[in-house]
Amino acid sequence: MPDLSVLIPDLDSPWIDRTLAGLAGQGAPGERVEVVVVGRDAPGRVPRGGPVRFVESAERLNPAAARNRAVAEARSDRFLFVDADCRPAPGWIDALAAALDRAPVAGGAVTFPHRGNRWALADNLASFHELLPDRPAEADTRRPLGSLNLGVRRDAWERVGPFDEALTTSEDHDWVLRARREGLATAFVPAAVVEHAAVRESRQALLDHATWYGAHFHRFRARHPEAFATGPTWASRRRLAWTAPVKAVTGSLALFLRHPSLAGCLPALPGVIAFRRAWYRAVLENWPESS
Repeated sequence: MPDLSVLIPDLDSPWIDRTLAGLAGQGAPGERVEVVVVGRDAPGRVPRGGPVRFVESAERLNPAAARNRAVAEARSDRFLFVDADCRPAPGWIDALAAALDRAPVAGGAVTFPHRGNRWALADNLASFHELLPDRPAEADTRRPLGSLNLGVRRDAWERVGPFDEALTTSEDHDWVLRARREGLATAFVPAAVVEHAAVRESRQALLDHATWYGAHFHRFRARHPEAFATGPTWASRRRLAWTAPVKAVTGSLALFLRHPSLAGCLPALPGVIAFRRAWYRAVLENWPESS
C-alpha cells in the first residue's frame, strides 16, 4: 500500500501534462506515492495503462465531486490534493507530507509566472494573493488554504466529511472552515509550492472568471455568515453598492503594498482592479432578496 495518494481533479485541463511532469520529477507515482486522476480527459494528456491511475467520468464533474471521487479511489491514509492547472515545485511532496506528520490538515503556497500575459497575471494575483510563498509558516492558521495545494489525513477527512458538491465555487474554503469547527489544526506550509498556470489570457476571460465567483458567493456566504463579508459595508446591498468601487481600488492597491516582492507585477494592477469590480458587480446582481 502506498504511503501517499496525490489526487488530481482533471476537468479537461490542457495543462495536466505539466502537473504530471512536476510529480514525475519527484518520483511519483512510485512505490511510496500513488497518483490518481479523476474526471474527463478531453485533451488526452493523461497516459493510459501506465502507473498513473486515471478514473474516467462519463459526465463532467465539478471540482468537489472530482476530488470526492478521487478520495474514494485512494489507497493510502494521507491525501495530497493538487489541481490539473498547477505544477508542483521540487520538494512539494516531501514538504506537504512532512506537514501531515504534525497536523491533520496542511496547505501550501501558490506562485505563478510574473512575466508574460498581464491579464493572466492579474487573474492569478486576484485569485491567489493570500497563498503567496512570502506568507509565514503557521502550525494552525486561521487564514485561507486552497484545495489546489492541500494535504489531509484520512482520519481528518472522515471526521469532516467530503467536499460539498452543491457548492459551485469555494468548496475548499467551506471544507477548511468545517475542519476548524471540528477542532482540527490547519497548518500553512510555504515550502510546499505549486505554480498555477497562466490560464486566462484576455480581459474578457478575467472578467468572466470574477463574475463566476461573484455570482455564486452568496451560497457560500450563507453557510459561513460569521467568517466572510461581515464588515459594515456588507450590512446591506445599498451600502455595498456605494462602497464597492472604492473597495475594488483600495483592496487592489493594498495587495501590492502588503507584498513588496510583487513590485515588478504593477502593470497587472488595472487587471486586478477590473477583477475586483466584476466580482463586486456579480455579488450585487445576485444579492439575496431576503437580506
